[in-house]
Formats: sequence, structure tokens, C-alpha cells
Amino acid sequence: MPLLSERAYYEPYFVKNPMSQDQLILLRNKETKEVYWTRKNKKLVTRKIELKKYSKKLRKHVAFKESKK
Repeated sequence: MPLLSERAYYEPYFVKNPMSQDQLILLRNKETKEVYWTRKNKKLVTRKIELKKYSKKLRKHVAFKESKK
């Protein structure tokens, strides 16, 4: 008798990485061109994300918008 069930033995076991490439998005500041990487569930959130993050160059919180990778 095998330790694993037959189904578990033949199906590959993959663990979904929370920071996988399909979930990663790039947030960029227009003024300073600084970059933040974050993740987004693209199935639930279809619009472009805009977050206020800290800018090291300006030394204050500014808007970072989603841009292409």
C-alpha cells in the first residue's frame, strides 16, 4: 500500500508563490521616476492602482501610479 494516494502521486504539487511574476506590478512616481514593487490580484482589481508611498528623493509621501514593467 503506497503512502500517498494514487491521485496525489501522479499530480504535480505546486505551491503558488505570493510574489509570482503574474501578480507583481510596478509603481512609479512621475516626478522622480522612483520605483516600488508590489502585488495585485488582477482577477479582482482590473483598474490601475495609485498608492501614496514615501519618496526618498522628495522626502515626503507622493502618489505612485501603476506602470508597465
